[in-house]
Amino acid sequence: MILDYTDHLELDVSQEMAHHHSLMALGRLAEGLSWLSREVAAIEREGQAEAAPDNTLIAIVGGILDNKPLGLLSCAFQWYAVSACNYAQLVGFLATQDPAAAKEYVKRVMPRLARYRNKVAAHYALANPSRDNEADLAASVMTQVVYVHGRLCAAALTPVLSSAGQEIRVTKDISWSLTLAHQRLTRRYWPSGLPPHSQALPVGPRATIAINVSWSDILGED
Repeated sequence: MILDYTDHLELDVSQEMAHHHSLMALGRLAEGLSWLSREVAAIEREGQAEAAPDNTLIAIVGGILDNKPLGLLSCAFQWYAVSACNYAQLVGFLATQDPAAAKEYVKRVMPRLARYRNKVAAHYALANPSRDNEADLAASVMTQVVYVHGRLCAAALTPVLSSAGQEIRVTKDISWSLTLAHQRLTRRYWPSGLPPHSQALPVGPRATIAINVSWSDILGED
């Protein structure tokens, strides 16, 4: 099975059964990422149509953003970043069997998504700081999605703070377009279509498996 068409990473067919659950996880992630991209792309096309009469290139508040589901968009970008990084890290691990190499693979193939995931989507830097300046911390909770030259973008709006007469800006630009990111990931991972997946639990001949199903309606308590 080809895991990465750009880097030519493959999983030998003889190993596919041993990694059944990982491959099914990749399939579910790919389906979810594609669904998020379709939803955002539809809203993006609406924005493009509304921007065309006045040739609006940038919208931060109001205007073409007024009737958009901004909360859904904000969450969609965060969900996409976390899921895309999970996908890439699992690919990296299946290809190398090395957790450290898998993390480096994520940083290499999707650096902006990885930074956005680390500073916004997985946890806000404001509540989990690590070598961040004041602007980085403030920017981590500025989760507005804005319209920039035909694309809906996250992290494109960042503060410029002042301290002792000096400007403080974010240390790294982590702005990104979900639809553009998905196009690039599709070329890397799914040029021939999404990978298959199922809820089936594989059981070999004359074999049994033990599973446990648990459920609770109380969050975080035993």
